[in-house]
Amino acid sequence: ARAQRSRSLPQPKLSAQLPSWLLAPASRHQRRRPFLSGDEDPKASTLRVVVFGSDRISGKVARAYSNLRQLENNRPLLTRFFKLQFFYVPVKRGHGASACPAPSSQTPPLPTDSPKHPSPAELESTNDISHYLGMLDPWYERNVLGLMHLPPEVLCQQSLKAESQPLEGSSAQLPILADMLLYYCRFAARPVLLQVYQTELTFITGEKMTEIFIHSLELGHSAAMRAIKASGPGSKRLGIDGDREAVPLTLQIIYSKGAISGRSRWSNMEKVCTSVNLSKACRKQEELDSSMEALTLNLTEVVKRQNPKSKKGFNQISTSQIKVDKVQIIGSNCCPFAVCLDQDERKILQSVVRCEVSPCYKPEKSNLHTQPQRSPDLPSQAAPDLCSLLCLPIMTFSGALP
Repeated sequence: ARAQRSRSLPQPKLSAQLPSWLLAPASRHQRRRPFLSGDEDPKASTLRVVVFGSDRISGKVARAYSNLRQLENNRPLLTRFFKLQFFYVPVKRGHGASACPAPSSQTPPLPTDSPKHPSPAELESTNDISHYLGMLDPWYERNVLGLMHLPPEVLCQQSLKAESQPLEGSSAQLPILADMLLYYCRFAARPVLLQVYQTELTFITGEKMTEIFIHSLELGHSAAMRAIKASGPGSKRLGIDGDREAVPLTLQIIYSKGAISGRSRWSNMEKVCTSVNLSKACRKQEELDSSMEALTLNLTEVVKRQNPKSKKGFNQISTSQIKVDKVQIIGSNCCPFAVCLDQDERKILQSVVRCEVSPCYKPEKSNLHTQPQRSPDLPSQAAPDLCSLLCLPIMTFSGALP
C-alpha cells in the first residue's frame, strides 16, 4: 500500500524537490557473483584463453582484460567477432616441472610460474582463486586442482582410458595433462565471475595513478619485503626478519562495511601498523553464501615498541581482520609506504601516501554522465554506484551458485 501511495504522488512536484539522480530507478545491489552484461553477440565465435599460474598470474590477466575492455569500449574490434572464455589451471610458483621426460613424443615442457632469475629467497605466491573455483565446482577440484600435487612424470604419461580416442592424424594418445585440458576447454561452459578491483594511488610528488588487481593488495612492510626478496642474490643483506623489526607507520584507515541491504557504513580510525593487506574473501566455504563481494582487511598493528634507542626495536604486534568493500589508507604527515599488487614483484610501487580501493566498473561512456556530484566532505567511493561491475569470467562446469 505504501508503494502504491508513493507512485500516486504528483511527479512534477516530486521532481522539483529532489535531485534528478535520486529519482532514477534504484539499481539492484550487486551480488557476489553478478551476471555479465549481455553485450556479446551470441553468433560470435568462441576464443578460448587458457591461463597457467598462481594468483600472481591471475592479476596480470585481470589487468590485461581491463585494458582490453577499455580499448573495445572505444573501438570494438576483437569482441565484435569473438566471445572470450578464460580457463584457469593453477601452477605452483617455482615448481620443478621445467621439462617433461618424454623426448620421443616431442611433448612441450610443462608451464611454471617461476621467474626467469629466481632469487635465493623463494617468493611467496598463493593459489586462493583456484581453491575458490574448486569449492564452486567439484569436477574442477578433483581434476584441475589435483594437478598441482602430481609429479611431471605422471602428468606426461599417456591416458590409459579405453574410451580415449586418438586425434585425427595421430597414432599416439594424449598425455594425462593434455587430455584433461582438452576435456576442460571443450565442455566447461558456465562462468564464475571474479570481481576486479581498482586502486587509486597518490604519490608523495602529488602524481596519481590507477591500477587494477583481482586477488590481493599488500601495503607497508609486506610489500617492502617482497621487493627485497626480488632484488637478487644480495637480498639477504637487506632483509628484515619480520614485522617485529619493521618500522611502524601511522595510517588513517577509512573503510566501508557493506550490508545485504546495499547500504554501506563508513568507519574512520588511526592505527600504527607495519603492514595492511587486502585480499579476496574466498578461502572458506561459508564465504560462498555471502550476498555481496568483500575484501578481507588484515591489519598488523603495533601494540608496543620496545627498546627504541637500541639498534633493533622489537614491536609487540597484533593482527585483526575486517570484512570491507571499499577502503582508503592515508599516511599520516605524508608518510610514504610501498604497495604491491597481486603478489607481483614487478607491480611494487614506492613513495605512496594515499591508497583508495574500490570495486572496478566497466568503462561505459554513458555512465559518466549519470554519476551524481558527490559532496566534498564524503569519501570518493561514497557516491552511488550505477555502473556494471567488471568481472573476469573463469569457465567451470558448475558455475556460480544461485
